[in-house]
Amino acid sequence: MKIAPRRDTVLWFTLVSAAALGTAGVSCSGGSSEGSSAAPGTGGAGPGGSVGSGGSVSSAGASGEGGTFVGSGPDPDGPFADFPASPQVDINVPAEAPGLFETTPAQPQGGPCMAEPPMDVLVPTNWTPLRFEWIAPPEHNVFELRLSVENQVNELAVYTTATSYTIPTDVWTGLAGHSAGRDIKVIVRSAQIDGGQIVSGPFVGTEGVVHVAPVAAPGSIIYWTTGAPGSNKTALKGFTIGDAEVKTVLAPESLGGGTKCVGCHSSSPDGVFSFFVRDDANDARSVTSRKVDGTVGLPSAMQVSTVALDLLARSRQVVPTLSEAHYSAEDAVVLTILSDPALIGPAWELVWTDLHAQDPATGWGILERIGDTGAVASPTWWHDGKTIAYTSAATSAEGVVTQITDVDRRTDIYTVPYNDRQGGDATPLPGASDPAYLEYYPVISPGDALLAFNRFAPYKLPNGQWADSYDEPMAEIFVVPAKGGEAVRVAANDPPACVGKTSPGLTNSWPRWAPSAEAFEGKKYYWLTFSSKRRDANNPQLFVSGVVTRMENGAEVIDEAYPALYVTSQVPEENNHTPAWDVFQIEPPR
Repeated sequence: MKIAPRRDTVLWFTLVSAAALGTAGVSCSGGSSEGSSAAPGTGGAGPGGSVGSGGSVSSAGASGEGGTFVGSGPDPDGPFADFPASPQVDINVPAEAPGLFETTPAQPQGGPCMAEPPMDVLVPTNWTPLRFEWIAPPEHNVFELRLSVENQVNELAVYTTATSYTIPTDVWTGLAGHSAGRDIKVIVRSAQIDGGQIVSGPFVGTEGVVHVAPVAAPGSIIYWTTGAPGSNKTALKGFTIGDAEVKTVLAPESLGGGTKCVGCHSSSPDGVFSFFVRDDANDARSVTSRKVDGTVGLPSAMQVSTVALDLLARSRQVVPTLSEAHYSAEDAVVLTILSDPALIGPAWELVWTDLHAQDPATGWGILERIGDTGAVASPTWWHDGKTIAYTSAATSAEGVVTQITDVDRRTDIYTVPYNDRQGGDATPLPGASDPAYLEYYPVISPGDALLAFNRFAPYKLPNGQWADSYDEPMAEIFVVPAKGGEAVRVAANDPPACVGKTSPGLTNSWPRWAPSAEAFEGKKYYWLTFSSKRRDANNPQLFVSGVVTRMENGAEVIDEAYPALYVTSQVPEENNHTPAWDVFQIEPPR
């Protein structure tokens, strides 16, 4: 059997603008004059300890929960024969190799480092076939990968000269269904074989387990790509979880009207439309909406009025966000950030737009943030429609880039009530407003229980300027209770120790939750996606991580936060960033 290395493609959705995405090199949707703090600094936050349990969060209602449970079937104990009985041997492997590995005692260390997936990762049952990648010791030319599960009859033994292996689709489908909720034991070994003899080894490398979740991951992801480095070919691409290929959902050429770039985006709560930022031929930046099913169709006048589309099309308007509680025939509102010196002054303001507006004079307004005089960026709206979180900073640009000054070192996450478009008292969120850090890019979880965000410790660049929040290499992802509490640094920040890369320093950025959480046996399963530059090419790529909670003394607390799983379906040569995860209806109409 020949084992062919896979070249997969990916998809994700973007919600941030960018003048320079570090290695992305994009001139669309970002801070125009702020620049990018792409070079790692020396004053960033220390890694601290990744927390797997104990973060208290307030209990939430059922909103945003659901999805389809994938269980183990009527006979969960099996045994099952999803793994083949015979070893899987690459045609380039010497015929003697399996026997040599079997009969030669192995050295207890010195073998391959498993780079993907990291051990202890949590894998959704509907994930693409699991791919293993490892870093080979010098001169080692044959590798043995063994996988076993307690309810499987056979152990999967693979012998290959490659440094990766993907479980065949039919094997993975059976395994994910029959062994959901169980662990895959993993061991990889290596040796140098020459002339039919082992010259060196075998050596044991990574040993550990991969957890197959008892549930699937819901929905679809649309993300922003700038194409290959230097190409500046922006597009929104997307896929449904489990797809092996991505689809181009929206691209400048499909929109017409002189569109040069697409970027910052979000989903309508029904998944039919994306509300996103576009740059026109004159580099004027505004918001519009289109279907994501491949037709690029505009909303009907009953869905979004012509007046509302015109209000969104005002220049210097960015980062749209919506809530399912305010998306109906009677009440439909989108939040954006707008800068219009002639109309509202030079500052970027948080504004609402009535999607059914008939009068441009009354169809929009500024949401008051009483008590907060900071610049506003990156809003997120609770699913129940009652609360909005946003970044309050010394300065902001393009709705997503924030920066501190020598006089004002504030970049904190605040909350403000929606209050039927009136706003109200704005207050810093405990756990996400620590003066020792810059906290930004907030996003609320399904059920409105958890808030994920980015943070890093302030430091100055070699040019003497403070590092801003955009494309920040020292950024890490934290989770805090939606009503405030202790911030939890998630394990997803860290790649396997043996790959030689550590966080902070990997640009872990822009976390986004899956659209629903699944309850199973007293625990709730959340999924987070984000981008990171931890791969060898150092370009932004997408990852997914599980966060599991339990109830303790009447409160929902984090039971465990898992390492991050690489999205193997994405195009590894492209710069993929700012995903949005929702119930996007990206399949074309039949």
